[in-house]
Amino acid sequence: MDTTYNNKYVFDSKTRTALLIGMGVGVLGLLASSIGDDEYYTRFWTNFLHNSVFFTGIAFAAFFFHCAQITAFTGWNVVIKRVYEAFGLFMGVGLVLTAVIVAGVWTNMINLYMWNLDGIADPASPIYDEIIAGKKGFLNPVFFTIGTLGFLGLWYFWAVSIRKNSIAQDTKETASLDYYKRERKWAASFLPIAGFLSTVFVWQLIMSIDTHWYSTMFAWYSTISLLLAALSLMIMLLIYLKNTGFLPYLTRDHLHDMAKYMFGLSVFWMYLWFDQYMLIWYSNIGEETIYFRERMEHYPVLFWGNMLMNFVTPFFILMRNDTKRKFGTLFFTALIVFFGHWWDFFYMIKPGARIAAFEIKELSEKATHSSLSHTAPLSVLQNPAPKAVKAAYHTEEEQDHSAPAHDDKAAHTPEQHATETHSADTTHADKQHSEADASHEAGAAHDSEHATGEEHGDAHATAGHDGHGDAHAEAGHEHGPDRSFKLGYTLPGFPEFGAFIGFLSLFLFVFFRNLERAPLLPAKDPYLEESLHHSTGAHIESEHEGAEGHDHH
Repeated sequence: MDTTYNNKYVFDSKTRTALLIGMGVGVLGLLASSIGDDEYYTRFWTNFLHNSVFFTGIAFAAFFFHCAQITAFTGWNVVIKRVYEAFGLFMGVGLVLTAVIVAGVWTNMINLYMWNLDGIADPASPIYDEIIAGKKGFLNPVFFTIGTLGFLGLWYFWAVSIRKNSIAQDTKETASLDYYKRERKWAASFLPIAGFLSTVFVWQLIMSIDTHWYSTMFAWYSTISLLLAALSLMIMLLIYLKNTGFLPYLTRDHLHDMAKYMFGLSVFWMYLWFDQYMLIWYSNIGEETIYFRERMEHYPVLFWGNMLMNFVTPFFILMRNDTKRKFGTLFFTALIVFFGHWWDFFYMIKPGARIAAFEIKELSEKATHSSLSHTAPLSVLQNPAPKAVKAAYHTEEEQDHSAPAHDDKAAHTPEQHATETHSADTTHADKQHSEADASHEAGAAHDSEHATGEEHGDAHATAGHDGHGDAHAEAGHEHGPDRSFKLGYTLPGFPEFGAFIGFLSLFLFVFFRNLERAPLLPAKDPYLEESLHHSTGAHIESEHEGAEGHDHH
């Protein structure tokens, strides 16, 4: 190995200062998102959740990719091995960020998840939801904590263990390659753990925002999105490090292979996007189709911009072989893909959170109104409520009206008996009158819902997307969630971009800090020499094509 290589990264003060300023911009962005926010601070918490999951997911995806390469006996990327490791260690910071989200769920400071609403799974509650109740074994604070903090902590333990073994290998490797074999065991064991548990992680944090909706493709889709974000960010950082003199042994052939992964996975991402959309469209189930309909009709820029940045652009730019080897073109493409998948997670989170905030408010008011009046909520008459709720309500009515019937009725005087009979008849008449009024109101509400359903083309439009009626229409509440253009939901605004810059700066600060704690080249890795002399042969093909073109001319 050439000992003249600069084998130590130096995290200089200029870079530190720039990243600290970026983190300050992030704090300002989060604070700005809370100004003029709703009562649940939905914009603030969605920005925090969005960036926390995105950058933590990048760390996880990069480490998963690294373990897959080790298990597959890949040797070409050993020269960037320490970059993978430094990416994975950000999961330690992700633990802190996820802990804030978990604490918000337990304390009800975060109101992004309808399944966490008190009484939503209780059959005796006026806001009982049968679909959500069926998912309560999975969607509850205890399992949410296990599926996020617990699983992420497990992954971080693997990342730290492989990192320690990798550094120890530099000085303690044996002739029988004991440290390399240990590293392979750690990497191979991580793959099934990560593969199975990562699905639950994204289901809990992202998919459960749209509580009624579900997709068996969602975990694949979101994980590939994170992997593409990780690869694109890594490509940009590798080019930056090479241009600053820290990776002189990094060649166009290494970046060419990274670009091939980015190109291929962008096509795979588009396949998953279409597969998820096509299957949901074909099944035509209300709880499923509303996810895409909501985004296509009310968030078209997010919807179509997603495909433009994450498939169309990388596909047509990276289709040519030479563009995978040009640093400028590759950096530009990686930048678009990286931002595009941040946009993708914005698209996953914001529309559903906007509807969830509206519905949580409506259901909370419904529960409060019901507890104060001790009567059936209007939604019992408007909606096909579960039988358990109706039975509980009618049981109370029957008990109230059967109360005058006692055994001592025969001891009453004729005058008292006549008076009670007249009172009972009056009460019965009043009850019939009340039931007629209620039936009339229910019919009017049904007609209103039917008209609204025809206007929007979907019965779910009367309740956002979860099938709940407007329990307080007569009280002057707006019918349905606000879908008008609003920065922070329809499109990212300054607070969103500010938070993005802040979290990116935090990620890079942790990355550079970990990168300088170990030599850049793993000196005793058995595949190091192969990696240093890696060649794809693409430059030979380019020269040959150029010579043929010249001869033809």
